[in-house]
Amino acid sequence: MSILIVVADASRARFMTAETRKGPLIESSDFVHNASRQREQQLTSDAKGTGKDATGYGNHSMGHENESHKLHKESFARELSAEIDKVLQTGETGRIYILAAPVFLGMLRKFLSKQAMKIIAGEVQKDLVSHRIEEIRSHLPILL
Repeated sequence: MSILIVVADASRARFMTAETRKGPLIESSDFVHNASRQREQQLTSDAKGTGKDATGYGNHSMGHENESHKLHKESFARELSAEIDKVLQTGETGRIYILAAPVFLGMLRKFLSKQAMKIIAGEVQKDLVSHRIEEIRSHLPILL
């Protein structure tokens, strides 16, 4: 059985496999979620409104700067969870390692299926998605 390694942040994920516990990592898929990379202003169709506070003085933004970004990140976490389940449906994966930025790892956990959760062998809370395969491998146990 192969070993699945998922390396992710809120806008990109790389799926890698290892055929043996000491084997090299081979990248099998690369997912990019463009909406998570956009600036808040690009995600909303209208410009932010402004208004006065209760005293009638001072302008302030009325936009919810983080709300749409959070929704896009959750959407990506949900998509990745579905992709992990597709890999598991082949019956060829025996364990999973997840390396992800801490906040995104928590988001991803919310959407992982029970089947995926049962075979998670380890997690690393680091954003390594843009690192070379050799460096990613160095953050994993010698024996996967």
